[in-house]
Amino acid sequence: MLRRLTRMKVQIFACCCLAVMALTITATTAPNAAADFTGREILSVTRIAHGGADYAGMQNVTVQADGFVNAAAFGGIGANPLGAAAEIKLKITDYQDKQMRRRLDVAPTAMLPGRTYLVFTGTTGGGMIFGNEFRVSETAASRHWGMMGFDTLNRAIEGQLVTARQKDEGNEYVVEVKFNPQDTVRYWINQQTFLIDKIVTRYNSQVLIEEQRSEYRRADCMMLPFHIVTRLQGQRFADLTIASYDLKSRVPEATFTITVGR
Repeated sequence: MLRRLTRMKVQIFACCCLAVMALTITATTAPNAAADFTGREILSVTRIAHGGADYAGMQNVTVQADGFVNAAAFGGIGANPLGAAAEIKLKITDYQDKQMRRRLDVAPTAMLPGRTYLVFTGTTGGGMIFGNEFRVSETAASRHWGMMGFDTLNRAIEGQLVTARQKDEGNEYVVEVKFNPQDTVRYWINQQTFLIDKIVTRYNSQVLIEEQRSEYRRADCMMLPFHIVTRLQGQRFADLTIASYDLKSRVPEATFTITVGR
């Protein structure tokens, strides 16, 4: 009996030692393994964190949001009476599709009585402000706005775009996605959650658009941000709280055209 108890104690002690060794190995090798990840591998884990197959198969997104938008965004048509520093409280619907097209519809207000929307058709930027139709002659900002949509992550993981891991910054992995020598997107990815904390686009190596994403919650089967702050060339453009995501409804093709009739 004594021998049996002694043998059991030895076995238990050995199991405990093995468990401690396993935990030690895991703790010491996990960071090293992460350090060896390529940019594409980090983005793959990020897509899993955001929704995996559901994210990969996404075709359209419709986002309902409200918050403050810089009045300078509406200064392209006529004079801006509010000044560049003023921000307007607005309700916005953001449409995106897999072709990286986007549209922002602004709900009418007393200050914006006419139809107001911004569109990137895939090649051209424009829309309407106060009921006046406009087009954007310099399309870089419109193009980069489309590049910040959901499908850039999918295209990079699928090898359609060049990815390159950058130097880590604090608690963030940094991965750059290159569309061409002029247009790039960089992701700052939280090392604990693998959720995207920040996205920055660069045009000719200069920062053009920056988005900070936070307050992640579940929407359908995905983890998505419910607070987004956008800056355009360093100036705050919008501070939006997301009310809802519609990930299933098809967005009609006509949504992404610059027409008075839509």
